[in-house]
Amino acid sequence: MKYFKIFYLRIFYLLLIYFSSRVLFYLFNTDYFDTNILYSFLEGIRFDISSLVYINIPLLLFLLFPINLREKKTYKKLTNYIFYLTNIPFLLVNNVDIEYFKFSQKRTTSDIFDYLSLGGGSDAMEIIPQYLTDYWHVTLIIIIQLYFLFKIKHIPSERIKNYPLSIGLLLISVAIFILGARGGIQLKPIKTIDAGMWSETENSILVLNSPFCVLHTFLKVDLKKKNYFNNKQLKSIYSTKHKFERDNFKKKNIVIIIMESFSKEFVGYYNNGKGYTPFLDSLIPHSLVMEQAYSNGIKSIEALPAITASIPTLMNNPFITSNYATNQYKGIAKILKEEGYSSSFFHGGTRGTMGFYQFSKKAGFDNYFGKEDYNNKKDFDGTWGIFDGPFFNYFSEYLNKEQEPFISSIFSLSSHPPYKIPSELKNTFPKGDLIIHESIGYSDFVLKQFFERAKKETWYKNTLFIITADHTSPERKKDIYKNKIGRYSIPILYFMGDSSLKGSNNSITQQIDIMPTILDLLDYNKEFFSFGKSVYENKNWAISYLNNEYLFIKDNTNITDRNEKQITYLDRKKKVKIENNKESILLLQAIKQQYNNSLIENKLSTDEN
Repeated sequence: MKYFKIFYLRIFYLLLIYFSSRVLFYLFNTDYFDTNILYSFLEGIRFDISSLVYINIPLLLFLLFPINLREKKTYKKLTNYIFYLTNIPFLLVNNVDIEYFKFSQKRTTSDIFDYLSLGGGSDAMEIIPQYLTDYWHVTLIIIIQLYFLFKIKHIPSERIKNYPLSIGLLLISVAIFILGARGGIQLKPIKTIDAGMWSETENSILVLNSPFCVLHTFLKVDLKKKNYFNNKQLKSIYSTKHKFERDNFKKKNIVIIIMESFSKEFVGYYNNGKGYTPFLDSLIPHSLVMEQAYSNGIKSIEALPAITASIPTLMNNPFITSNYATNQYKGIAKILKEEGYSSSFFHGGTRGTMGFYQFSKKAGFDNYFGKEDYNNKKDFDGTWGIFDGPFFNYFSEYLNKEQEPFISSIFSLSSHPPYKIPSELKNTFPKGDLIIHESIGYSDFVLKQFFERAKKETWYKNTLFIITADHTSPERKKDIYKNKIGRYSIPILYFMGDSSLKGSNNSITQQIDIMPTILDLLDYNKEFFSFGKSVYENKNWAISYLNNEYLFIKDNTNITDRNEKQITYLDRKKKVKIENNKESILLLQAIKQQYNNSLIENKLSTDEN
């Protein structure tokens, strides 16, 4: 029957479109994959078929059910509208990831809906046009694919003449669709974690497609309980309960500065003086600088809980948008509020962006200041929010009036794509080798101006400043950073206004260590909950999670753990493997168990540990 022939022809054309997207995804991201790509492409067809089956279930029901509405022109139009309305959004998402992957390091998942519900929708209306312009090649790809999509023959109007044949074709089609949706005849349907298993490759992201990831993470439970150890064994290996035995708590002011996309690669101090942060380089000799510091994620939305509440994202959805965001916990602001501190959080973006406003309130910050509070459109960058220069000045003015002791944090934004800087400062900073370098220079200059203003104030000498990055930039030039470890390498430094804190620390540290380190430096002497540890405890490890895989950095090795299969590497480029690393694996298992069970049971306090 012509009806069925054209229906399956449409599915075949969609498969070709998905295959072309995978080829382009690879060509624009070759640095991220190994050479075993042929099998990745072949295995990817399996995931494409599964996605297309799920997406086109409504169409299957309308088209294949044997009723004579098929001969009606309105029915024909309806089925064609359903085809476009269900397939085009997923086609767009699949292509957007060609470039967005550089930033997210994963395929888009259902957490995009959580992001939009937290205020990202208003950002999207401003960012999407910019994205379409900056990444014009993706726009061109989408236009070409849409052109071919609309050229596919429409389902014809057709009267059923042979009911037994029509019913038989329906049953065969249902069987084919079930097989396609499951991804084969294996015991269980394929999931995101299965990508790369058949082809025995680490290119799981290349095997997957974005529609598959969106569909298979929708309404998914974030975590499952782990039971590697009993409670006594667990606490002996890794504890989230902390207490420093000190006598006199020091009520110093705390200022946490989170710099957007400030990769370690951009800081001259870490790269033989070759960088784009002259001010930061000048501050480091007067600071406690961490030589081996890592982010716990690669998204801004993952950084804030890690830095200010010592809660990493060791699951597929960011903590802020997860099922556990309403758990009870104490961030650094809430802990210090109990000691008489006032608190504030600043971000120049739209209120609600990435859930920052909601999280800051939950974490204990008294006041939140964003683009709406700044309320001056002339300093709007046209995309994300207020330029760093005027917004850091706004931040300074607030601190000068703030009651001491205080804790305050500011999150910069100008070094985020599209990397805009004020027109009057264009061609002021080195453009470097990457598009981000000029905006890094601008944000570093803003830091310089902030400190020049701050050191004139009475509160300055009694203030501990922490400067770090939310995550690294996908823009990388040096080969040393073009690996998984380099993707998480950031600066972390602690600076006292009276210059009393100096030195170089070689401990492996991370964003979740910032809160306990601050409390250690303040001689805080009460119990608190933290997934991290103070840098003075000499516990050398850092952890992150991406695409169903843990990355555990410990001493001179790093472990990848995917689906309970652990591989230990002796070198940072993941080339030399070793078999026995029992002590590190036990610690990794203990961290996984503490994290999952603490979040599931809502036990993020010392009372429960």
